[in-house]
Amino acid sequence: MASQDCQVCLERYDDEARKPRCLSCGHTLCTLCLSDIIDRGALYCPFCRVSHVTPVTRAEDVPVNYTLVSLLQDSGLSMAPRSSEALLSVVKNEAIERTTGQLVICNCHLARLKDLQQRLGAQTKLQEKHIHALRSLLARHEEHLRDLNDASARTREAVGEGEGWKRALELSQARVNCASSLLEVTAVHQEDGALEASVKGWSEKAYELLKTQVVQAAEEMESLTRVALEAVVERSMTTTASAVTPTKCQVTYDSDKSLHLSELLRKARVVGSEVWAVLDEDGRPRCAKVSQVDGRICLHALVEGTPPIYTHIVPYEDVRNLVDESCIRTFLELSWAGKVQGRVTIRLLNATCRCLQFFYLCSGERGPSYANTRLLETEARGQSGERVWGGDYQNNDGSGGAPLPGLTMGELSSQSVTAGLVAGFCYSHEHRNPSHFVIYNNDCPVLYEESPLGRVVDGLELVRSAARLPDVKDAVVSDCGLVLS
Repeated sequence: MASQDCQVCLERYDDEARKPRCLSCGHTLCTLCLSDIIDRGALYCPFCRVSHVTPVTRAEDVPVNYTLVSLLQDSGLSMAPRSSEALLSVVKNEAIERTTGQLVICNCHLARLKDLQQRLGAQTKLQEKHIHALRSLLARHEEHLRDLNDASARTREAVGEGEGWKRALELSQARVNCASSLLEVTAVHQEDGALEASVKGWSEKAYELLKTQVVQAAEEMESLTRVALEAVVERSMTTTASAVTPTKCQVTYDSDKSLHLSELLRKARVVGSEVWAVLDEDGRPRCAKVSQVDGRICLHALVEGTPPIYTHIVPYEDVRNLVDESCIRTFLELSWAGKVQGRVTIRLLNATCRCLQFFYLCSGERGPSYANTRLLETEARGQSGERVWGGDYQNNDGSGGAPLPGLTMGELSSQSVTAGLVAGFCYSHEHRNPSHFVIYNNDCPVLYEESPLGRVVDGLELVRSAARLPDVKDAVVSDCGLVLS
């Protein structure tokens, strides 16, 4: 015989406040005792300490132990007998109440998923627009686009599955409403147990989808791109004193100019942009790219015109002032076989006219530069004193190379030839012109150079590789410039 008393409060069960309700572990408590437990926190069985499997917020969410109700009614111990119609109504209400809770959750998740689907679609279109409008951010936006498309596909699948569970729950309610006997309601209730587990699994899947950060990440990327575009579009190309950053802040150079420039380069990399230095001389706009390679900040050769769109700009003089006049370093970027091979860094020996000419042809400040000029010839290939010539900025074939206006060749000085020595034009060099330069790949103790310019401090192996090409003219000085302090 089943107990007629709740084993927690030892009070008799009834049809109202002490209706017997069965936990998922199988133990039965009255409604009041369940309410007390829920008010104190999570619902655990007071006998076996097993957590109730279904989340509940009130005691009425726990199913009634109808088996015990029937036994008590049949025995006439503690519950007054009821008519079958009244009991049927109670059972119907209980079943509808449980299904209604699941239906509310289903509708809530469906509404949020549909909203998520719309936002994903909007962000997808926005990302596609940025991909076409801002090539420098192409790779990053494509990554977000793949994530958005994947999330959209999974969301569509979840929405379709949720619509199916919604129809199943509505059908269950309709069957309960149409039931005419306790047996029919009990059968529907048992079927709802399997349906409830399936809906719970879908609900967990929907919850994981709703936690996705894809839209947030895409919105952050869109915001960053918009700020960068606004910052560069609003800049005045003729006002060279302005320095625009992605956050529209003026870049100051009061304390450590090098650190400020490094920070600007870092911010430019974040948005996939570049930094350019601008110069305006009597209405003649010129600009030079600023880059950072292996921790070294480089100011490229000046070119005619204005910087590309969607770039950060700084005054040329602010960057130019970072050059250490006591230890001037320049670079030549070598390319062949259709790609950049690396850079050759050269430290100039002094500030003679010959060295200054090499300096200006690297910086482009006097107009022409070594950028996009070919290497001309390899002499003594594979022998002591092997050397590579270049520097024809006029004809690019060795026949040109006039000195820059206002610079004389100056006096000569003698220096023994060692690997890495960079020398300039000397009248003893046949078929050479004043702008030409030569780089020695190895030592030659019996040779002396009368016009030394500097010494390679990094990248000599790159020059040696160029000398080994079948035709050294295939190697091009694709860019040049200054290495900042």
